[in-house]
Amino acid sequence: MPLKISLLFMYGFAIYLSSSAKFCARRYVNGKWISQGDCGGPERMSEMQKKLQRKIKDEKKKCIAGKGWTVFQCRIKGDVDFYRGWDDYKKGFGISEGDLWLGLEELHNRTKEGNMELEINMITKEGIRWVAKYSYFRIGPESDNYTLHVSGFSGDKTYDGLAHHNNRQFSTNDADNDDYASNCASLYEAGWWYGGCGNSNLNGNFHKTGLEGFWWKDASKSSLLRFSEMKFRKKKGGLPR
Repeated sequence: MPLKISLLFMYGFAIYLSSSAKFCARRYVNGKWISQGDCGGPERMSEMQKKLQRKIKDEKKKCIAGKGWTVFQCRIKGDVDFYRGWDDYKKGFGISEGDLWLGLEELHNRTKEGNMELEINMITKEGIRWVAKYSYFRIGPESDNYTLHVSGFSGDKTYDGLAHHNNRQFSTNDADNDDYASNCASLYEAGWWYGGCGNSNLNGNFHKTGLEGFWWKDASKSSLLRFSEMKFRKKKGGLPR
């Protein structure tokens, strides 16, 4: 049996050479292994490739808060309906180990001191990972329709998709608080801090591809997503703004 030497590069690239000088390369893209060269089919997938495949699948099963972080929005499977009214968005909904929305009232109570930072982790349909960070994050009271206050953007390969939504009130299909002639929440099928209407729709329909879909604007175009996680924590040594 020919000797194989396997090398693994993180995030989905594996390559090996056999003693008979046959070349094989595999890339893990959109949940599938894509082969180049003489790989001999799935039955010859190395144990290291199988472990990487399991690791990538496990990463998409849940949102991970991490030390000091509180996850308030999580989209993984699309099995929870986010096209809801004001009361649901106020109180929160979803599954603790899956798709969820913490609730606007809880968000306000936890961030009202203003010394919080925000992090948004996303994965596009193409498998590209994005991170958007904000050094300041606060949600106003219900009397102000839970206005979003966010600033201090820094991004990893992405655009500030919340710039348009800063200082905007929250809207739902039964509470139109945006600046547009029509109700953006109804047009985009979500609850969000719409203006007129916006550059992101992280509570949009998980399974649609239009404006009502689940997307984030990257520079000149909007990219559909398959995963998002929004979380906040108290800034280390930070003072309220």
